[in-house]
Order: sequence, then structure tokens, then C-alpha cells
Amino acid sequence: MTKLTDILKETVPLQEHPWKWMFENENGHLPSAEHLDQIFPLDSKASNYLWKFENEIKLNTFDPETKRYFKDFEKFSFGDNMDKEVKKWLFNRQVKFDNIVYMTFQPTVAFAMTWKMAIHYSANLFFGHDTTIWDRTLNWALYYDHNDVFYFAKNRIYDGQEEKLKLDRLIKEITEHNNSNRCTTPK
Repeated sequence: MTKLTDILKETVPLQEHPWKWMFENENGHLPSAEHLDQIFPLDSKASNYLWKFENEIKLNTFDPETKRYFKDFEKFSFGDNMDKEVKKWLFNRQVKFDNIVYMTFQPTVAFAMTWKMAIHYSANLFFGHDTTIWDRTLNWALYYDHNDVFYFAKNRIYDGQEEKLKLDRLIKEITEHNNSNRCTTPK
């Protein structure tokens, strides 16, 4: 059964993924081994799980400007030939480079990757398709609107007791899993 805590076990090699083109260079070559180690193309089962998860907790179904789910948001509009400005703006969101983030495109197409790779390949990842990137803290999300607008929402708030309980359960599951995997040293 797919769980967010184990999702990186449900991957396929990038060279076999139908959307590998997003990470290829202008000559059609895949990234270096260093980059490949930071990009996790998810199989269709894991992709579908993420798609449903995002919908269940309403990460990809609202306008960030409403401030319904997050207290704060920043907006950045850009145009053609602004790749450097986009990368700089993404970098300035102060997400740690090694932080694993999740990105779904369709119910059967999703990726996990480091934030560093999301910035590096931003010109290919953000195209005429509304997209959301988030991490396991669920405390922030990056929304890309197909009209070349980014919204970075942070400081999640909870709308209603039922949603809070659901989110608390998910966060507890993640925390318990992380704690059970920690190595402890005897005193």
C-alpha cells in the first residue's frame, strides 16, 4: 500500500519515464548521475496516490490568494526569457536545497525531487499546466499558474475541525515513521 512515507520506493528509472524530456538537455541527454540521484520519477501507482492526497488535503484545488489554507503568500509574475529571475525568486523562498518535494502533473505522472532540482529544471517543469509543489511538512506550497504566475503559500492554517484532524493524523503518521527510522546512540 502506498504511503507518503514510503513513496520514494515506488519509482521508475528516469530513462524509462514518458516525461523524461523535462530533464533532458538540448541534445536529448539525461542529467548527470549527481542530478539523477536527486530526481525520483514515481510509478503510476505512487503518482495516483499523490494526486489523490493533494486533492484530499486541498493542496492543489484553490487560489492561494484567498488565504483559506495558508496565512501568507507571495506572488511572482514572469514572462519569456526570464529563467534567471525565476530561479532567483525560487531560490529566495529559502527552502533547503536537499528538501524532497512532490509534484504531480496527472493522476499517473508525478515526481519527487530535491528543491535544488526543482529550481534547476524550472524552465521545463513549469509550462502551460497548473502545478503544485510541496513537501512533507505541508506548511508551504508553490503554485504555478499556467499564465506564468507563481504563488508561494506558507504558514498553513486549518479550515474546520475535520480537516485539522485529518491533517494531524497524516502528520503524526509521518512523524512516527521518521522517529522509528532514526538511529540512536546509547549513552
